Amino acid sequence: MRILGITKIFSTKQASNYMVTFGVEFLIMVISVMLFKIIAIRFNDIGFAEYTINKRLISFLMPLLMLGLGVSLPKFLSIETKEKQLEIHYSAILIVSILFVSSLVLGYFLSPYFSQLVFGDINHEKICISVLFFVYSLMLHACIYNYFRGKFNYKISSLIQFINLGLLPIIVAFFANSILQYFLYLSTSTIVVLVFINIKFIPILKLSLATFTNTSKRLFNYGIQRMPGDVFLGLFTAIPTFIASNYFSLTIAGNISFSLSLFNIVIALMSPVNIILLPEASKIVHEKNFSLLKSISSKLLLLSVGIGLVSLITIYFFGENILVLFNVTNYVETNRFLIIIFAGVIGYSIFSVIRSVIDAYYVRARTSVIIILSFVIFIVFLLILKSLDLFTVENTLICFSICINILGLLTYYSLTKIYKSIPE
Repeated sequence: MRILGITKIFSTKQASNYMVTFGVEFLIMVISVMLFKIIAIRFNDIGFAEYTINKRLISFLMPLLMLGLGVSLPKFLSIETKEKQLEIHYSAILIVSILFVSSLVLGYFLSPYFSQLVFGDINHEKICISVLFFVYSLMLHACIYNYFRGKFNYKISSLIQFINLGLLPIIVAFFANSILQYFLYLSTSTIVVLVFINIKFIPILKLSLATFTNTSKRLFNYGIQRMPGDVFLGLFTAIPTFIASNYFSLTIAGNISFSLSLFNIVIALMSPVNIILLPEASKIVHEKNFSLLKSISSKLLLLSVGIGLVSLITIYFFGENILVLFNVTNYVETNRFLIIIFAGVIGYSIFSVIRSVIDAYYVRARTSVIIILSFVIFIVFLLILKSLDLFTVENTLICFSICINILGLLTYYSLTKIYKSIPE
């Protein structure tokens, strides 16, 4: 079985899927880095800070509003018939549309509070509302993207990913005159592209109320228990930025957010593995081919540690040059922040890859428990800093890195538990 598993891992089709997905994700990563430079040039320091801080707000709102659909969609789409796949797809689109309307009404009344929390003042209400539109476009993207991902059609899913997350953001940056316009234009263009793709490539299905209700229950039963974990994961990378904007300055908050964005971009190097692994691991578990699951996860564990280690070394020696390249203000101080943040990259690399194996193996949301436990430790550390009057930017980021590595260790521990439970 082990030889068969290794053969399957390196099959021509599998290699092709990884190459296409990795190539597109790497291209998107390069464009994302270029986009930071373009934003810095076109919208000055304040616009750059607004953009990077909004990135952290989006990382929190997206999983909160998706209610676990990002995990449940690829899992169930990968094991269902064509008719069931369409039912799942259109149920998901209806769900996210209802959630968007609800959040928009709520956001209209709460936007001053969001503005104060995120930016440290109440003068960014309109930007907070525009971010809700953008999050909705990302939710629709997730539904259509995961439809093709669940059908193992990685060429179309990668094309959708490239257009919406790579091409459109950089095009819109040259037409918008403010960060507010940027998110409004990007949201509109993304939704137009997604509607066209859905009409052109996905058969139309009329949903009955009973079908919608049953499908929604199935998606939520699996996904919603994982939603708290994704929300807290978003908060993990958002809280250092929110603390900086409220206790220090918008510029410092923007620089920290940029550093965290670089951190997430490096983690995106693992996303091709994660994109392919969850639906395929779900299918492997469904077929009870546990020896193959163990073989894949062991290799990916080594890959994640290797990429994390290379990233940390790169930032340690070249971090300051990267910050200068992007015209980051106070780059010497920001470089210290960047190095501290990247001290957690190995732990986060392990988590970001291995979580798919854990999600596929367990029905219960083990990853959510791991994330929440690590987050609670993070908050406890921050409260201790506050009580001892040691509440500085650097100390906050040190706590962040420690707890991110705790997240990685707990993920590795869960993987060893899976190994022990797999029959020989």
